[in-house]
Amino acid sequence: MRFNSVGFALSVGMALIVVLFAFTLLSAAGLVGFSSQEFASGVEKPTTMSDTLAVSTKPTVSTPVSAEEAAQLAAGDALFKNNCAQCHAVDEQVVGPALAGITKRRPVSWLIPWIKNSSKLVAGGDEYAVALFNKYNKQQMPAFNLTDKEIRAILAYAASQELGAVAAGRAVAVR
Repeated sequence: MRFNSVGFALSVGMALIVVLFAFTLLSAAGLVGFSSQEFASGVEKPTTMSDTLAVSTKPTVSTPVSAEEAAQLAAGDALFKNNCAQCHAVDEQVVGPALAGITKRRPVSWLIPWIKNSSKLVAGGDEYAVALFNKYNKQQMPAFNLTDKEIRAILAYAASQELGAVAAGRAVAVR
């Protein structure tokens, strides 16, 4: 039996391409890798609850994660990956802004209608909505048919990712 080095090299090359493609997709989804800001600065994400986002007017923080909070984070994770991760990351700008600190920039009562239909807020002349629309080259965020509860789950998930709370066994509930 003869060894075919060209066939072997092609097989190994294709395998490497598949692995790199999978890593790229997982990295884009935020499932592997690290942010370039963390690498460059050597700064870790905050893990203390004193660094917690104001996710609502009165954030509720608990340790350990209750079944309800774990379910909210799991739902938020799935919803984020299916609806938001194509254009957003927690700690870095992608097509749209980074979601870290989003509830410090805008209240949840504003974010819910924005996520449901940003075009409506822009067309209505909302100052912040128009400024955001213009800042991101008039790139229209699609309208989402999500419930208020689903949007709150996404916001809780983003806050937990920013804090590293999921790994530490803590959650930030959005009510």
